Amino acid sequence: MSKKIKGFSKLTKEEKINWIVENYFNNNLNVVDIIKQYWNSDAQLQQLHDDFIENTISNFYLPMGVAPNFLINDKDYVVPMVTEESSVVAAASLVAKFWSTKGGFKTTVLGTTKIGQVHFMFAGNKEDLISYFNKNKTELYAATASITKNMEKRGGGILDIQLIDKTDQLENYYQLHITFETKDSMGANFINSCLEAIAAKFRNDEIEIVMSILSNYVPECLVRAEVSCKIEDLGVENPQKFAEKFYQAVKIAEVEPYRAVTHNKGIMNGVDAVVIATGNDFRAVEAGVHAYAAKDGKYTSLSHCTIDNGIFRFWIDLPLALGTVGGLTALHPLAKLSLEMLQKPSAKELMQIIATAGLAQNFAALRALTTKGIQHGHMKMHLQNILNQLGANAEEKEIIANHFEGKTVSHAAVVSKFEEIKKKSINWVDFKNESSLRGLLNSLEIETPAIFGKMNGQQMVEHLALLLKVSNGKIDADFFVEEEKSSRRKAFLDTDNELQVGFKASMLSEEPVPAKFSTLKDSIEDLILQIESFETHFKTNATENHPFFGELDYQYWCKFHVKHFTHHFKQFNLV
Repeated sequence: MSKKIKGFSKLTKEEKINWIVENYFNNNLNVVDIIKQYWNSDAQLQQLHDDFIENTISNFYLPMGVAPNFLINDKDYVVPMVTEESSVVAAASLVAKFWSTKGGFKTTVLGTTKIGQVHFMFAGNKEDLISYFNKNKTELYAATASITKNMEKRGGGILDIQLIDKTDQLENYYQLHITFETKDSMGANFINSCLEAIAAKFRNDEIEIVMSILSNYVPECLVRAEVSCKIEDLGVENPQKFAEKFYQAVKIAEVEPYRAVTHNKGIMNGVDAVVIATGNDFRAVEAGVHAYAAKDGKYTSLSHCTIDNGIFRFWIDLPLALGTVGGLTALHPLAKLSLEMLQKPSAKELMQIIATAGLAQNFAALRALTTKGIQHGHMKMHLQNILNQLGANAEEKEIIANHFEGKTVSHAAVVSKFEEIKKKSINWVDFKNESSLRGLLNSLEIETPAIFGKMNGQQMVEHLALLLKVSNGKIDADFFVEEEKSSRRKAFLDTDNELQVGFKASMLSEEPVPAKFSTLKDSIEDLILQIESFETHFKTNATENHPFFGELDYQYWCKFHVKHFTHHFKQFNLV
């Protein structure tokens, strides 16, 4: 069956989601829930996000944090950072505080020139081309007058237009190499509009324009950030030894490309986080930065270090084409908030802040690598991520964190320890023990607040009874589950793992079903009746179909009901 579709972009957002779920998720309504739970409740704000790109179905959230205590050129900053990688914000914060007591970071903008090119083919006499270019150069500037007018008022515009011969690399290939100053704008649209106007003016019967496009390689749009102090003030047990190892680590990244790539990736952890937070183009920044790292013909470190005359000096030069006006910076509410948090910087100031974030991140990584190892802090965060995935509570997290203090953290080891604790701590509900069950339900009221989910107390009791009716054969769960899936899912019922919050069979409605009985007491009595019926039913029946797990016999249905009862009793803090 083909999954191709015509006119997808013309569908409404709801229709797009329904088509995706039907064709790629077997109509699993949980997928719809996940997609929609990330929609913004403010319809106008959601529409703003929908309009950023095409075929939107939801929002993809990344955590936004802040790193305080940055002192840059004697000015205090709190730096917004958007990233999914643990340890980045913590590392930046620690390093910012460390250097704030030693004069802070010093930054200098070395240049702000950006590049655009008109690429063309010319098979005629080169001297004729040069003559044509020189004769028309003034006209090329004039062709952009209506576009550059406002930029020139702000001190920007076209700085120079050069004719470049590239025929030694590609037959008949030439280019117009054009330099721009775009002030506080990143300038992509401005540059491209100028290039297209210039190309239209420059072309003739002998000149074939191939394309006109800005370059994300901006080696002259450069900023430097640095820190320095006496070696004895580096704040470690053996500062001279630390400084020497740190220096050696930087030198290794300068000469070894395999190390340089990871070294520079760490720098970009800090750079990208602030670039994204301020609504700038992190992909353009990444491409330009890595091209700069290879500008001398070999990929090398972006940062450098000296330890001369008892002084530790660490610095970085980064090409950063950024904007603080226009584009997403003017549209995304959090991008605007980030720029306000940074005290409404100019593009030059933002270059300096972002270079500082990259240098701070690099210092943190190298300090960890040359002392107690990069994994020490990172694995603490990794441990927390694993525990969050497992749904560990605060007490379980504390027990496991203490257990792994000084030990190697691996996913398998954490899961094993977590399961060991759960075996000891889970108070499984014995749903077949009527006396015990009534005792637990005794404290439940319709208004009892739920820890999670939308059901009230009575709806929860009737929900348990509904699944019992399925196991009793009173409700036909006509949902086919493939044998391979059933086998894989049933394996979960053999474990001591609990049902996770959000688990829901596809046959169930999105919203809680209204209570069937007039009182909670009547609902409880029906629940007890269904349990009795369950025991009777399986004296003469071998299996009944579960809408998620497939065909289950009596033993597997018991395992399911224990997990199901425990899950929902926890929902209302009954166990």
